[in-house]
Amino acid sequence: ETLADLRNTNLQTARIYASFDNKVRICTFHQAPQTLTEPDDPHLPEALAELKKLSLFPKNQEAEVSKFLTCSSLDYIEKFDPHRSARHYKIIKKIKDTERVHVAIEPQVWPGQDRITVAMTNPPDTGMLLEVTKILARAGVFIYRGYGDLFDLKDSGTVGIVSLYTRCPDGLNDTGSACWMDLERELKWVKWLEPDDLEWFADEKGASLAEVALLQSACEFVHQFLRRTNRYAFTLDRIVKTVMSHPDMAIHLVRYFEARFNPHTSDREAELAQAEKVVIARLEQIPLELHQTIFSEIYRFFKGVLKTNYFVPNRFGIGFRVDPDIIRESFEGDQPHGIFFFHGPSFHGFHVRYRDVARGGVRVVRTRSKEHYELENNRLFDEATALAASQQYKNKDIPEGGSKAVLLLKPNGSVDLAVKSMTNSLLDLIVSSKEAATLPEVVDYLGQHEIIYLGPDENIQPRHIEWIVDRAARRGYRWAQAFMSSKPGAGINHKEYGVTSLGVIVFMEEVLKTMGIDPKKDQFTVKMTGGPAGDVAGNGLKLLMDKFPDTVRITAVTDGHGAAFDPDGLNHEELRRLIAAGKRIDGFTPDRISSPDGFVVSAESLEGAKVRNTLHNTAVADVFIPAGGRPDTINAGNWKQFLLEDGTPSARAIVEGANIFISKEARDNLESSGVLFLHGSSANKTGVICSSYEILAGLILSEEEFLAIKTDYVAQVLEILEKRARDEAKLLNREYRYAGAARPMTAISFDASREINELGDTISRVLAEQTSALRENSDLCGLIEAYCPPVLVEKYRDRIINDIPVRHRFALLGAFISSRIVYNEGLGWLRRMSTLRDVMDVVHAYLAEEKHLAELRTKLEEAVLDEGESIMESVQRKGQRFLTASHLGLEGYQK
Repeated sequence: ETLADLRNTNLQTARIYASFDNKVRICTFHQAPQTLTEPDDPHLPEALAELKKLSLFPKNQEAEVSKFLTCSSLDYIEKFDPHRSARHYKIIKKIKDTERVHVAIEPQVWPGQDRITVAMTNPPDTGMLLEVTKILARAGVFIYRGYGDLFDLKDSGTVGIVSLYTRCPDGLNDTGSACWMDLERELKWVKWLEPDDLEWFADEKGASLAEVALLQSACEFVHQFLRRTNRYAFTLDRIVKTVMSHPDMAIHLVRYFEARFNPHTSDREAELAQAEKVVIARLEQIPLELHQTIFSEIYRFFKGVLKTNYFVPNRFGIGFRVDPDIIRESFEGDQPHGIFFFHGPSFHGFHVRYRDVARGGVRVVRTRSKEHYELENNRLFDEATALAASQQYKNKDIPEGGSKAVLLLKPNGSVDLAVKSMTNSLLDLIVSSKEAATLPEVVDYLGQHEIIYLGPDENIQPRHIEWIVDRAARRGYRWAQAFMSSKPGAGINHKEYGVTSLGVIVFMEEVLKTMGIDPKKDQFTVKMTGGPAGDVAGNGLKLLMDKFPDTVRITAVTDGHGAAFDPDGLNHEELRRLIAAGKRIDGFTPDRISSPDGFVVSAESLEGAKVRNTLHNTAVADVFIPAGGRPDTINAGNWKQFLLEDGTPSARAIVEGANIFISKEARDNLESSGVLFLHGSSANKTGVICSSYEILAGLILSEEEFLAIKTDYVAQVLEILEKRARDEAKLLNREYRYAGAARPMTAISFDASREINELGDTISRVLAEQTSALRENSDLCGLIEAYCPPVLVEKYRDRIINDIPVRHRFALLGAFISSRIVYNEGLGWLRRMSTLRDVMDVVHAYLAEEKHLAELRTKLEEAVLDEGESIMESVQRKGQRFLTASHLGLEGYQK
């Protein structure tokens, strides 16, 4: 009961003593953090002397041992036990920089007592000691005394070590016995366990913790979809209680799942048929329709899993590759290509992707309370799907399709543990070899290799990026350097180079021109969410001040910590100071506000938070750039607050720097009210393009090779990003004008994405079917080289063709060809031509006539003609269409 009371307490040290009859227990606990031992602490030399006297460590390791002792608490040193300390030192040396749980048993270390040790790096902040003792209690292990210690290794994280002196049932302390292996497996799961009500199955029904985790996963998964039918009837709590009220039904479902995926079964087909027969019969016997619906959905989930790491040893959580067909009614638009679902320590989450080869960020959503968690949980899958779909539209210029991972933490959840659990579970399911698409322990109903690339999003830090890449390499993922983008060293850090903001500001510049404002000459105003410390917002502010120092007035900036408003324009020097220092907007010096109507507020006060939450609506500007904030901040219920008293919008244009800040319903209404809306799938696409170019380098270069060319490579990528952004911005503005300003800009943006993606997929598929030897096709090789930054072609031309995965190569060609033609020729032309002629005939004709047009331009440049520039522009604008159509026999002129 004492330990249960401490479930949510982070302990630094614990000492447990029991009488032999177990009638009296004395427990002492110190909550973390405790003061650590200083190098000059007088107890330190005494402790070292004891260790040396007993020869408990090699002489050449004295400095290391001394450093280890400074990682412990004062209580640990003051009550020093040299033998325990020597064991701890050896354990830490062994497990440092690893993630698995170290479990060992030493029989008869004292008469009648076995010592069980459980140790791990970066243990959960709370509940770990309680779970260890519960596991042992379920196994019938009596604890005489126990010691728990947390060591702070500074930059290397923490290590938790629990040593328990026990009396084990007969045979359990034999390390070769089946009962010890079962106990060891349970203890190794403790770091990745999510304690909740379903642990009752372990306490009362003898279920393993893996089986408990499977039931937890099932409840979390089906809740995401059942709530759509009735959010009040199918709460997560109701689903869990229903599963507990029919324990036999739940266990039969577990046995069905295990029959599907046990890699060691002798006759899977027969065992699966029998398990399925039992499940179907039991389902029909459940009396209440609501309960039957819940179990039917769990059965459908288990039936729709294509592969899982459930039987992979030493896993960090449970991962499932799910067939999107089982939840097809959940998609309003296109159905995703693939879905992964993850469950781990105090989190669960989805990875959704819209193409076979895909990339997208990993977002971790933290929650403050049970109510906040429930709110976010009710939209978890929708958020992941909406972000992935937006990414799919956004990824039109690159070979990778759109994807997104969203991990939802409970209020006490650890970002580090969630990221590591999800990453390792994903690798369990996609690490492959030439001979097999999955690991030997993974039964695979999908039967194909999967190529996934990740990127950083909310709450992902550089240390996570480095760990993910290192983990992929250690696990043998073939494209480890490309697995995670925005690497601090051998990558292109988005915040450092402002790659997403670059595109946002280019789109803003072009939409201002459509509004009749030349940002280089004319005064214009901007308001923004996301503060000076943010990636997109901070770099966006910097770019605005760098590119338009004399014409831009930044009137309002808000972030999670506060807001600053000045209708005369926030002081540029003060904004630069905050950006350079990584400060929040509430740090803006009030004296630098020039207008009497201006202010600076902190969100720590209720009034300040209210102002912060509404300023993006009330401040008036030419352009609003949402560059930070939660999804659907502006939604169907509050979009009218963005309008002024006369019904006109408070900003004439919105350029989305943050994805889905504004809901679809709100966006449609704002566009109807006259807002020029640049959707995130266009406006902030340069971040994903940059990540794609980082992936490209990771596919063919080592870390050292990339670093050697990084300066040139990054500079050339930034040029490519600006061109890609300006090409699309000009296309959207041109099509908007041709539509007589009657068609919303968002609809045009979606049309462009759909056309480029569909044609790109078609081109990619046809090329894969028709091209047997890519190296021998100089035109296609030339296109791949044209896509690459010049420094890559100059130094690694051969690798570009040889080392890029085959599917990636053809996807690259499809995206590059389709986007290039659509941007040049406008919407509909390539699609129409492809209905008249084979799409590859059109492509080859276009590429051939591109060279012809270049020859004509050269001749025109050499000739001295009246109105030469006008003629040149006309030839450039319309010549390619005419020459291509002629090449295909659709025009009268023949070359």
